[in-house]
Formats: sequence, C-alpha cells, structure tokens
Amino acid sequence: MLRVGRSFPDLLRTAASNRTPDYGLLGKDKCAAINCIFSHDPEVLAKFQKPPEAFVQSNHALHNEVQVDRPIVKRRKLDDGSGDDKRQNAAMPESTTNQVKAKNNVSTKVQIGSTLVPKIQETRSSTPKTLNKPITPPPTHQPTSNNKATVKRRPRPTEPLHPRTLPTPPAGHDKRFLYLRYIHEELKRLNGLVVSGDRKDKSALTLDDQELISASLDEEEQLAKGNSAVYANHIKQRISQLKKMKLDDWVTHLKTNVFGSRTIQNDQPARPVKTGLSADQEWKVLRDQLLTPLDKLVQLGFVVLPPSIEAIDDARRMVVQAANWEVCDRCKTRFQVFPERREEDGVLTTNGPCAYHWGKLRRPERKKTDAQTGTKEAVYACCGEVMNTPGCSSAESHVYKMQEPARMAAVIPFINTPENAAPASIQGGSPPLAITFDCEMGYTVYGLELIRMTAVSWPGNEEIVDILVQPKGTILDFNSRFSGVFPDTFRSAIKWGQGMAHIPAKREGEIRGSWPLPIVSSPEVARAILCSYITPDTPLIGHALENDLNSVRLCHTKVVDTVALYPHPKGLPIRHSLKQLTLVHLERMIQTGGASGHDSLEDARATGDLVRVKAGKKWEEMKRKEIKA
Repeated sequence: MLRVGRSFPDLLRTAASNRTPDYGLLGKDKCAAINCIFSHDPEVLAKFQKPPEAFVQSNHALHNEVQVDRPIVKRRKLDDGSGDDKRQNAAMPESTTNQVKAKNNVSTKVQIGSTLVPKIQETRSSTPKTLNKPITPPPTHQPTSNNKATVKRRPRPTEPLHPRTLPTPPAGHDKRFLYLRYIHEELKRLNGLVVSGDRKDKSALTLDDQELISASLDEEEQLAKGNSAVYANHIKQRISQLKKMKLDDWVTHLKTNVFGSRTIQNDQPARPVKTGLSADQEWKVLRDQLLTPLDKLVQLGFVVLPPSIEAIDDARRMVVQAANWEVCDRCKTRFQVFPERREEDGVLTTNGPCAYHWGKLRRPERKKTDAQTGTKEAVYACCGEVMNTPGCSSAESHVYKMQEPARMAAVIPFINTPENAAPASIQGGSPPLAITFDCEMGYTVYGLELIRMTAVSWPGNEEIVDILVQPKGTILDFNSRFSGVFPDTFRSAIKWGQGMAHIPAKREGEIRGSWPLPIVSSPEVARAILCSYITPDTPLIGHALENDLNSVRLCHTKVVDTVALYPHPKGLPIRHSLKQLTLVHLERMIQTGGASGHDSLEDARATGDLVRVKAGKKWEEMKRKEIKA
C-alpha cells in the first residue's frame, strides 16, 4: 500500500492555488483525489498561471472597458474656486476611444460574470437652464357648458324610519318595524355598492339618506297592502332577494322602481337634435324614405281598412253568446263584465279583487354554463318574484283588452282619414308637415279605451293637442302607473267647447303638470280634433302607433313607426321600448315618474326626435350613395 505524503484536504487546497503542489510518492502527474477536477500537468498550469502584476493590470483593463461608453463627467465649479481641484479626471485610454458611441446614445457595457454596475451621470453645465427660463402661469380651467339634462331629486317630505300607517295593517307595529329595518339595511348595502363602484352614472344612481328611507318605506308598504295572510312570507322572501341582489340588478331596480322619487329637470333646454337639415329637407326624407310600408303595417297589427258590417255583427253575436265572460289582462283570471251593471247588485265585474304583477316578466340571459348550473327562473320587474307567484299589487276589479278589430268597431266604428281641403294651421300660419301623437288608455267595461290624446308638430315639436277624453264605458281602472291619468286629473279638468284651445291654459307661478287639461265628451270628438290638422297624406308619427290609432278608431296608412325604424335584432314580436330608444339615441331619460305614470307630451316629443335622428342618418346615407331627396 502506497503512503500518501499529504492529507486529502491539503491536496485540494494546493491544487486550487497557484503554487506547484507536493505530490510525494505519487509523482507530479498523479493526484490522490478520486476524480479530481483540476489538471496537474505542469505545461497546462504554466499556460494559465499569471503573476500578481499581470492580474492587477487585467483588473485595470476591465475597469477601463466598462468605463468606455460613459460620458465625460465634470463637477460644477464652486464659488470658492475649489472646483478646479475636485474635478474628475475624464481622460480615457487611447486604445478605447474608437469604441465610444455617438454622444446621444449612452450605453453601458458589462462583461459576463462582472458585478460592476456603472452609474451613469448626466453632464451638467455650470448654471441650470431652468434658472433662466421664464415662469409661465398655469393654464386657467374654463368650465365647459353641459347641455345634457341633469338629474335632480324631487323634494320629498322627511319621513322617519317607521312603518307607514295603513287602514288595515297586516301585522303589529313591532313586527313591521323589524322587517322595515332589515329592508333598510339591505338598501344601504346596495347603495354602498354604487358609491364604491366605478360607473360613470353613479352620481345619478346614488340615493341620499332620506331617499333610502323612502325607498325602504315604499318596499314595506307595497307588501303590507297585499294579502295580510301572506305578508310575513312575502316580506321575508323580498329581504332574501335583496340580500342576494348584485349591483347590476340593483341598478335595474333603481331605474325601474325607485326613480319615481326623481325627475328630469333641465336648468337649460335638453340637448337639441341637430341633423344639419332644414325642416323641408327633413320632411322630404321622411316622406320618401322613412314611411312604414303597408305590408309592415299589417305585420305590426295596424287596422288599414275598417271592418265590414258583417264582421261587426258577428263580433256582437259572439259577445252575447259568451255572456260577456272575459280573461283579465293582468292576472289572466276569467270574470264576467256587465256594461250596464248587473240588475241584482249593480256590480260591473265579478270575481274581484285582482292580484297582479304590473311589471313585465324578465327572462334571464342564457349562458353556456346553464347545462351544469341550471337556468335561472324568470322574474317580474316589479317585485323580483319568480313566475307564477301571487301578485304584488291589487285592484278592486279585473280588466280586459279587446284585440279583434271587428269587436272594437262594434263599440266605436273605424273610419278612414277624411279628406281635408283646409287643415288647421299651427303657429306660423301653415298646417303641420307631419304630426307626432301619443295616446293614453284606461280600462273600462268596453276594454282599453282612450282617456288622453296629445299631438305635436313635426319636426318643430310644437304642442297642438293635449286633451282628456271621456270614454264610452264606465271606467274600471285609470291604469295610472302607465297613463299618468288619475281620478283627480278628471275631476279638475275643464270641459271643452267649440272655439276653445286644444291645449291647457298656462297659469303663472305653476308648473306645466299642474295645469288642468280640457276634456272632450267622447273619443269621436277627440278624433275629429286630430283629423282637423291632417289629410290622408299627412304622415303620422308614433311608437307602437297601432295602439294609438286603434284607440281613436282611425285607419291611416301614411305612418312612421319607430318600432319599424329601430327594429329589435331578434325580430318581432320583440320590440325596443320608447324609454330605451330615447336613452340610447337621444341620451335622454323619460318615463321616470314611477307610480306617477307617463307623460304623453314627453313621449310624443321623444318619438319625434327619434325620427329626426333617423332622418339625419338617412340623409348621410343618401349622400354617400349620391341619391337626391
């Protein structure tokens, strides 16, 4: 066994050093380490061995190479003159000057394995340029005028957070107050989601403390007025729905229900519609390009020809055979109507009262994950309840709506628009080029009848007609949430007579909505007033105009219907609402009255503006196609 002259760790240290190791009995080319990673060949070691002086020079070379691309740095001269002694020597070796790049391209070269990170300094002049630069004042901010309608809160009376007094409360005060507090807490939470969100319209969607209290009271009162036997169950379900409600659902609920406490008021007039066309040009585009074709009118449900006498007689016989049994337009319950009152007790309808949902049934959007998670149930927009749940609102009587033209003609006959050699003039002394009109209907013993008619000129939106109409049948329900007409509206109306104006008389110090409207004696009189301004060739403009024309029993084929101008992408029978079209194309909010109902004058003007927008777009399209109007 061979004897090793040195220990194994000593051999490793010796191999890593620059000295020639002592290999003892192993010889110069032998190593006692197993699989040694170092070479012990003297020729190889001599090739890579450097004296300490060479190593120092190589370090200086590395430093100079790193500094090659650095700009010349000079210290600022001090006032005491000591700057001359403190300047940095910026001289570089001549061998490296050809490696300097352009003065604007400052870069740093770092070799692989080097840990040196050079600090790049900017060349400074003796005096900063900013000291000689003139000081300019900051630009003044000029506030831009905003012509958009601003949402202002309608002042409401201050109410405490206590249940409102009802003639027949469904539960004791303590129990109602407990439920009310839960509702208020959930509304506060949802309102906080709006405040903390990043929606552009969050200022308009945020409720203040009093509005939160009022909204909570409205929620509780609406359920308390229903069936007292199911009050506790319904209000618990509503609280559960509010707890699960997300921000988007809350915004929809705000716009649909809560914004009855707000109104759109303009410090300035609403943003006008600018088409770049004159009134005559707009009318020519409307006449030649925008009129709804006859086949489309039939598809939309317009009555283009008066029903025949035979069809009317058949409709009357069917009503007699059915003994006036109808299906409720709200809750779908069958009930019987007595137009002349029942002889035994004088009632007008049977099977009352009516519990119904006034909101439309909204079906959730289908998603790809429905196969795994299941589809969501459709809910009512009024209360958020799912389909087939008991109604959240109640009325004393069931109501119905006639659909068949012959049956409607059996009550009030249809007529074609009569010839009119001298149409009535509007402001300016000339007949209107076109008329936008809107009607409000209420439920009577003869179905859905006309109770208010409003007409404005087009494109000027000048008010022409705004009257109340006494229907043929006894009124069962004014449909106030949608018609905007209440019993007090009829009681305060002024009876209209020949020679009187067709619009309400203005009263100083009172807003327009408080002026009493003139009331005419029948739908036939209202139709005659409308026909005094038009001829068979005068375009009539409206949204879902078949309902308005059916209510006045008028057959008119020169029609511009915004349902046809702005069709829904999914096609009929799905339609865009007037409120949605106005918000998208006019950036204007209408029908924000909630339970106060719609304003037919506001709706008529919005419809006319929508047609003007379409006329402007059609004109641009015609210009591109080089078509002359």
